[in-house]
Amino acid sequence: MSCMLEREKYADYLASAIKEESPWIIEMRAGVSLLATRECEVEGKIVRSGFIINLTPSPDRPRVGRVDPLVLIEDEGDWRVVDSLWTLGRLAGGSTASAFAQNPMIMLDASSGPAIIRRMLPRIKELASISSEFPEILTRASDNSSVIGEKPLEEIQSILSNLIPYLYDTDVDIKGKINILLGSWGVEEFRKQFSLSLEAIRVIEDEAQSTYDNLSQLVRVDEFVALREEEFSLVGDRAEVTQRISLGWIFYSLGRRPTGEAYTKEFYNELGKRDLNEWIDPEDMSKWKEVMIRTIKEILRVWTDEKASKLSEEPELDSRSSTLDRMVRGFSEEEERKVSGSLERFF
Repeated sequence: MSCMLEREKYADYLASAIKEESPWIIEMRAGVSLLATRECEVEGKIVRSGFIINLTPSPDRPRVGRVDPLVLIEDEGDWRVVDSLWTLGRLAGGSTASAFAQNPMIMLDASSGPAIIRRMLPRIKELASISSEFPEILTRASDNSSVIGEKPLEEIQSILSNLIPYLYDTDVDIKGKINILLGSWGVEEFRKQFSLSLEAIRVIEDEAQSTYDNLSQLVRVDEFVALREEEFSLVGDRAEVTQRISLGWIFYSLGRRPTGEAYTKEFYNELGKRDLNEWIDPEDMSKWKEVMIRTIKEILRVWTDEKASKLSEEPELDSRSSTLDRMVRGFSEEEERKVSGSLERFF
């Protein structure tokens, strides 16, 4: 369910969550998407300039997202679009692309943004013309797969902090999706509270294993998390917000950096999601706890109904993943070498 609020009120709440100065903490591991643009007129042309953040949970890059520039220039009824660092550098210069990479806010600034666009205008004919309505361009999914523009999770958190003043700027439109942490449980604690069987945990792990086989990860459920997904649109002095509750699970794996330093990798997986049919004040803690528990039970009920056949069957003895096969083969070969070495002296 969506609700209209005063922009300043929602901006206060969002700023507190970003700065971790409230009970509501943004769960970055579950993903963040955001689009921020400012409209202006440059040399008689209507222009939108800003940036796009896209941090989506991914098995192969679980803590890496993208921050790309976005410039839309109206040209004879159509739009010409700049949506990559490479294109920004080609039209406005390498120093501009470098400046954006260090501080994406330059594209939202009321003075630096138009100045950058002025440098682009002589060469906009080099861009493909897109005949599309403006809102459709803003909501289209980005298919940019270049490593240029990638940012680690920690840098994206820093960019969100720098965005806070613009949450209140009525000349800047911001659309986004964030996940607020409602609760987290260890596996045994979650099983007891929500009456989830051990067989259900096995099915979750077995179904996810093929996703992680190419990473040589043996999947296990380490933690369950409940999240409040908020999709918001800040336009003018109003904020439109939609709330959902999702249930996910996380497993952890030990990684090692090129320097030899060990670190923990976190892999987020969604189990289910539900829209809410009522608006709940973000500050109403007791109500959110009540709704969270009720919704988790509903997600689990639907999931167990869908997996009924798998939950009732015995696991196959040979249903091992390629990762497990490699591990077992490795252990067997090592044990065989040990036994061979220990028996040699007897013959």
